[in-house]
Amino acid sequence: MRLNPFLFVPVALLLALPLRAQCGVERWSIKTGTDSGASAINLGSYVSSTIYNMQQSVRPASIPSTTRVAPRETTQYQVSGTLIKYAKESDSDYHLVIKDSAGRTMIVEIPAPNCVGAGSPFGPGIANARRQFDARFTATTSFKTTSTAVTVRGVGFWDFLHGQTGVSPNGIELHSVLNITFPASLLATGVQSLPGDEPAADPSDDVHYPADVIGDEDGGRVRVYRGGAVLGDDALFHGGVVVEDPSVVIVFAGDRWDAAHRAAVQRAVRSMSADAGFRDLDRYGVRTFGLRVNAVQLPEAGRDLSELDVQRLLANAVEDGRIQHVDENAIYLVMLDPAMDASIASDRDWRSYHSEFHPTDLAMRYVVARGGLDEAALGDAIHASVYRALVNPAGNGWF
Repeated sequence: MRLNPFLFVPVALLLALPLRAQCGVERWSIKTGTDSGASAINLGSYVSSTIYNMQQSVRPASIPSTTRVAPRETTQYQVSGTLIKYAKESDSDYHLVIKDSAGRTMIVEIPAPNCVGAGSPFGPGIANARRQFDARFTATTSFKTTSTAVTVRGVGFWDFLHGQTGVSPNGIELHSVLNITFPASLLATGVQSLPGDEPAADPSDDVHYPADVIGDEDGGRVRVYRGGAVLGDDALFHGGVVVEDPSVVIVFAGDRWDAAHRAAVQRAVRSMSADAGFRDLDRYGVRTFGLRVNAVQLPEAGRDLSELDVQRLLANAVEDGRIQHVDENAIYLVMLDPAMDASIASDRDWRSYHSEFHPTDLAMRYVVARGGLDEAALGDAIHASVYRALVNPAGNGWF
């Protein structure tokens, strides 16, 4: 019997909705083994190591976006410890935190098999590790706690530090995990849940974080602006990297920008040079005169964006040559057109936020602000997150 393909269109659309989610962006080929160097890794052998030894590795001075850093990222390791936390991130990775007897922790991650490109040598191992984990635990978007002995095998990975739960001080991880085993005699108690059940988040995960620092979509933290004071004690310099010679590139995302709305955004940006809060940042080494402002239009953005969609939008624009990302001091102000909505790990209660990622070997610092605000609120939202980006470009609140 010949089936009418039009009958399947609504079903296909419905099935596509939950699958919108998302695979990661930053160093994704390295994480999932679709880079050119993955095939040279000997997955038939491994080096036995410990969390302590992994933490003794010297963090590279720079981490390339599309190539591996030897020897850690070209070697498979086996590490044993105690699984203490786990969650499913918005980029579909399982984020696992393991601990040794001295309390040292590191992150190991298992991507979703459907986020692994065809031909990756990691693919069979990733699928195997997900099956092994799913046979014992049910990962949801809230962190759950356990105390379960575990042995993991996977390829070393240098991650950028952005406030991840359980992160090693030097940012070393196993990503991807290709095998995970639990002692057969041990039962994980108090951690299983029925499908779809969402337990309360582990309160210890957020105990040191203020309300405006929330989880982002790949296991880190991001600071949002919800309204109120543009600057305050919680936004002051933290003693780390600052953007010393800033410029602002306005990225008009979406296709519903009229002249009046564009002009309001440009006025808000250009008014920073005369703002006392901006000028006060010079005490931290930020150049606060002669601010350069440019603009670019990216009209093909969707109506409802996630944080990963924003990163994809910027990364694609760099790859296509519509953004010439050659200046680490540039702040990319992504303005959502008035009809667009956006979320960060399902949180929509914000007016702007800032973060950074690496579409190339050069960090890209960016601010996302909502369109459709009245001009005063729009100015506050832009100023608040741009100022915070200048003194804490990573966006993690430095907590």
